[in-house]
Amino acid sequence: MKNKHLVIIFLLIIFGVFLSYPISYILVKTNIITLNSTDNFQSYENIKENNIIDKINNKTNSIKTSLENTVTNYFPFYFNFNSTYQNINYDLNKLIYKKNIPLKTNSDGEYVFYNKKDNLYFIRTKYSNKELNKRLDKQVSFFNSLSNKGIDLYIYIPSRYELTSIDNNNLASYIDIFKSKLNNNIHVDNMKVTNINEYKANFYLTDHHWNMSGALNGYNDITKLLNVDKLDDLEVITNNSRKYYGSLAKSSITDLNYDYISDVKINLDYSKTIEYEKDNLEFKPRKLKLDKKDNKYYDYYVQYFNGQYGKIIYDYNNIEKDNLLIMSDSFAWQIDYLIASSFNKTHVINLRYDEYKNNTFNLTEYIKDNDISKVLFLYEGESILFDQYDYDFLGRVK
Repeated sequence: MKNKHLVIIFLLIIFGVFLSYPISYILVKTNIITLNSTDNFQSYENIKENNIIDKINNKTNSIKTSLENTVTNYFPFYFNFNSTYQNINYDLNKLIYKKNIPLKTNSDGEYVFYNKKDNLYFIRTKYSNKELNKRLDKQVSFFNSLSNKGIDLYIYIPSRYELTSIDNNNLASYIDIFKSKLNNNIHVDNMKVTNINEYKANFYLTDHHWNMSGALNGYNDITKLLNVDKLDDLEVITNNSRKYYGSLAKSSITDLNYDYISDVKINLDYSKTIEYEKDNLEFKPRKLKLDKKDNKYYDYYVQYFNGQYGKIIYDYNNIEKDNLLIMSDSFAWQIDYLIASSFNKTHVINLRYDEYKNNTFNLTEYIKDNDISKVLFLYEGESILFDQYDYDFLGRVK
């Protein structure tokens, strides 16, 4: 009898653990609990340190990030064990949810889902409609303030799953609202994705980035938006040497589907300037790191297209052409040098890294000092519309 009770208690504990994720999902959806947000691309290099507390915090966060990366990528059986656990959790959730199955929250507090019919991962915003409207108005205010300064401003919005009309619970309507509130002199366009097949053709199934086909479609849209000539006959190639389990698969630790890294076959003649060279990091190597260790969830996108720098300057020596400034995140890494081929010098600023992280960026002064003619904002769609990762454009970009 005593053993029977112990078995029952043990089973209750096991099933309690397995049910924690769907229960957590329900609590989040009903706003009973709130999830915290952190930066998924934390970098603690060249951050402004005002006092000893800042120095201690930066050092602590750097060590923490290093340990997390070491554990998640190299600790024996870490991903094997957690993948098995998460796949069991997925099978249990299939009994509850018919189409879109919640998996796990990512490091930004967003819930990762798996669409079992179409075999792809996606996320849902953690914000209420009231908060989305508030954030959208703040972004509109930011962009309108730039245009009021006489800046020739261009905005391009990649349309991820959450920003399409694929299902009823999406953010597609916000794109038209955003456009309608912008000043008339702002040039804005968004990626046209209207059905699931178009989405799957343009985006990785396991990652939040567009694949190279999608990036090239974005490139074509952007050159039209900027009214410049584009490169033709660009051939997409796929590297089948490593399966790629992207950011959404990694954050949920599930291997329900996979991708292959894609690229474009082209070599261009330009020089580049990088202000902060980083040890053991090669800028945009465009070749896969084929380790002896088989780290299933290794981030091949970041490794292959690495652009984790605060400022890159591409110089095509087209002195008769304009200079361009691209304000961007990792969505620009695949095509920034392609866009730059239509200009003389192209400056690419990423607020996540180096001297720009957590500091004010004087955009007006930078434009004047570098003879910039056009400014392109190319960010993940939700960052453009809602500043979902709290870059604080309005507070930091002057």
